[in-house]
Amino acid sequence: MKNKTLIRELRKQKGWTQENLAEKCNLSVRTIQRLESGEDGNLTTLNLVAKAFEVKIGDLFESIGNSSKEKDISDYSENQSEQVEQRRMVQQLYTIVRLLFIVIMIGVAPFIQHFGLLWAIMWPIGFMLLKIINSTWFNTLLDKKYPLTRGVNIKKYTQK
Repeated sequence: MKNKTLIRELRKQKGWTQENLAEKCNLSVRTIQRLESGEDGNLTTLNLVAKAFEVKIGDLFESIGNSSKEKDISDYSENQSEQVEQRRMVQQLYTIVRLLFIVIMIGVAPFIQHFGLLWAIMWPIGFMLLKIINSTWFNTLLDKKYPLTRGVNIKKYTQK
């Protein structure tokens, strides 16, 4: 029994061709054709397709013909959901650091009356540094700690 996938429907909802989807997933068009016809794909391939659609792997299927494959996908989706929730909680630390920066900048304002221009320049520089730290170091660290969330839009994922 073949798998009943929703890949074709999801692709058409986005208005993508098989070529567009293959390009977004860095897969061959033939692989997309096989997946759409219900042939088995490995978890890595399915994960690439799920990320392109911004859905969980389990959301790519209406039914799975192989109970072993169904369990693998279910386990993967469950592990990914757990990692997404953990990553989301850790990312809240970044938000707290940004708020702390704002509080500190407001707190030091009365003490640097003679350096107003410097204080005004520190705002964009501070936010830029925080953004660089987040995108280079912090997100890399989270990708290593929570590998199943790499490339996943956490905000969209948690809304579903």
